[in-house]
Amino acid sequence: MNTLPTTLVLSASLLIGASVASADAIPVTIENYNQAVAAKYMGNWDKRGADKAIVHLPILVPAGDKAPVVRMNQDSLYSSAIVRADENGMVHVRIDDGASVYVSVHVLDENSASPAYFVGAGEHSVKIDTEYAFVIFRAGVEDKSDLTDALAAQPLFYVDYTATVDHDYVAPNYDVAQRDALTEELKAAFLKSGKDFVYVSGKAHNEDPMHVAQSNAQGWGGMPVEVGVSNIYRNTKQFNGGVCQTVTFEEPDNKYFTSITLYDETGYMIDSARFSINSYEWDKNSDGTVTINFNCGVDAINNLTTDGQDFNYTVRNYGVSQRVVSDEFGGREPSIVK
Repeated sequence: MNTLPTTLVLSASLLIGASVASADAIPVTIENYNQAVAAKYMGNWDKRGADKAIVHLPILVPAGDKAPVVRMNQDSLYSSAIVRADENGMVHVRIDDGASVYVSVHVLDENSASPAYFVGAGEHSVKIDTEYAFVIFRAGVEDKSDLTDALAAQPLFYVDYTATVDHDYVAPNYDVAQRDALTEELKAAFLKSGKDFVYVSGKAHNEDPMHVAQSNAQGWGGMPVEVGVSNIYRNTKQFNGGVCQTVTFEEPDNKYFTSITLYDETGYMIDSARFSINSYEWDKNSDGTVTINFNCGVDAINNLTTDGQDFNYTVRNYGVSQRVVSDEFGGREPSIVK
């Protein structure tokens, strides 16, 4: 495999840029919404040179709307690339040996569909259905105060840029106002439903098109389900941030780890003193269950805070187990503490 060893490193101030629509913008409807969303997020990373070299984020993704994509988290450091398929429609990715933390590579196409997700060292060739792919590498963070091991893993990530040379990615010019309005409609429909939500990849033939669109509105980057390898992300309904709430559940038996991250109604991490927790960090009860508290004070076990802001949260299951696929663990219905 031919690879370009060059990489780019971003500071927090360079995470995201705004798009500007022109008079010849492509109209956005529900039929092409998934393509329009992919163009938005791939365009954000293209501005940082991701079609020339892997772009590494050397810091945890910041809370609030400074994140380059909605529903990001602090479970890992992100590295991203935009790569053109070769003459056989394949993109080629690799993770070298040597990482001491969880590492993975996630491939998406310009339809917002994900054909593949791989964990650990290995070399992979992935067939995509569009000209370009968006590649996300993750380096797991077990201790948010020490990123040393995650940073050491990032140089182990490679993509083959051979087919991309002299073929720079240019994001299609979708109508920004129409895309954003449709995004808000899809998010509002989810919040109004009062139900929780599981993200889908957009690749399986039996996936409901509206469910796929809602997934991309709320958190771009679903993936195919493979027990022991891929991840399942389940998002809750919206909760009142002005009261103390608590939830207790059996610890999920995922292969790698589990996390919970709080978000505002727009899908960005809530900027509070503690808005996320994972299974490396949380304290268990004497019976092995896990209790998570929300806005219950510093003395409450595993307490997350929103500073009074209403919230929803995503439970991420890394290396998902069959029992998690069957949704046997719950953990998404907190009760108000009176």
